Amino acid sequence: MMQTYDAIVIGAGVMGASIAFHLAERGLQTAILERKVTASGATGHSSGLVRMHYDLAAESELTFASYKNYFGNWKERVGGECGFINTGFLQVAKREHEDKLRGNVANQQKIGINTSVISAAEVKKLFPDLVTEHFDYAAYEPDSGYADATLTTNSFLDSAKRNGATLIQNCEVTAIHTAGGKVTGVSTTKGGFDAPIIINAAGPWAKHVAALAGVDVPLVTWTHDVAFLHRPPSLGKFPAVIDDVINCYFRPEGSALILAAGEDESLRGEAPDAEDQTPTPTFVDKLIDAMVQRIPKIEESGLHSIHVGRDGITPDQRSIYSAAGPDGFYLACGLSGTGFKTSPAAGASMVELILDGKPKTVDITPFRFQRFAEGKLIEGEYGYGHIWK
Repeated sequence: MMQTYDAIVIGAGVMGASIAFHLAERGLQTAILERKVTASGATGHSSGLVRMHYDLAAESELTFASYKNYFGNWKERVGGECGFINTGFLQVAKREHEDKLRGNVANQQKIGINTSVISAAEVKKLFPDLVTEHFDYAAYEPDSGYADATLTTNSFLDSAKRNGATLIQNCEVTAIHTAGGKVTGVSTTKGGFDAPIIINAAGPWAKHVAALAGVDVPLVTWTHDVAFLHRPPSLGKFPAVIDDVINCYFRPEGSALILAAGEDESLRGEAPDAEDQTPTPTFVDKLIDAMVQRIPKIEESGLHSIHVGRDGITPDQRSIYSAAGPDGFYLACGLSGTGFKTSPAAGASMVELILDGKPKTVDITPFRFQRFAEGKLIEGEYGYGHIWK
């Protein structure tokens, strides 16, 4: 028996959950179709950073709107919990990127972000356990930190369901139907669903889902290894950090652990549902060697665990938020590892694009699908180069 909805969201990761939340808030009867269970893909392996420093103003706008309108007052705006912890955030820049660091911070200050360029000496004063001899300046955001991606997703979905949305798990989309150049619905392993609006938020499966609608999305599966280290008892306060000098990022994980990962050796092209959870052979050794340069007390630490996550990555390592292919078909994919922190505002902006014809929360036009055919890949105003190497 065919079930009829106003909109279908494919994928119950954090981006699909945000879109469903905003659709339901606007009164649309929304179905969220998830091939496994909520947050079982990239979201469940997210590092959860909530920071606003990017080399692209549009991404900083998305993260700032997400922090200001959602993470900063989650219970009031969405309901439930997102697990946001304010640790502060440092973007450590290579010496040759000082001008770019200052340019990006100036752009972010114009948006209204509480950020500044501070010296290595100031970093040392704030966080004495960090070694600062390898850099001269960093961007500092005192309001930033991290949140829990699974809690965030479930809060969005719970609120969407309170507004009438339906979540159907273990439901894989097998076909997308069209008539007269418009989408009409989908077939799934749990039957058929009709809707005039279909949003592809399928993470690393998004390329396959788009192909069902006749749309070729230029993304590949990107695999990312993340380690949890035991926190040395003598280690003092430290923030979330992206460190381009030692090519890694790290943050506290509660009071007992440190989450850390590298920016290089990310594999490409593995199957989205690959079962292999083995990190690349040199991952741990390289990561520890890098981390010790910044936090020598890591020598007192030890490995707690590792997880391996996968997302879809585009040629310019920027997201796709756009209409594509048949009328009523939309893409919110190719998030390239940055989807979590942008998901609240990106979801709001996508729903405005779909229902109002134009986004108002943040202008997501730069992330249009057509940029690939136009040969106009996104570049940062003060670009640092690709994040993932």
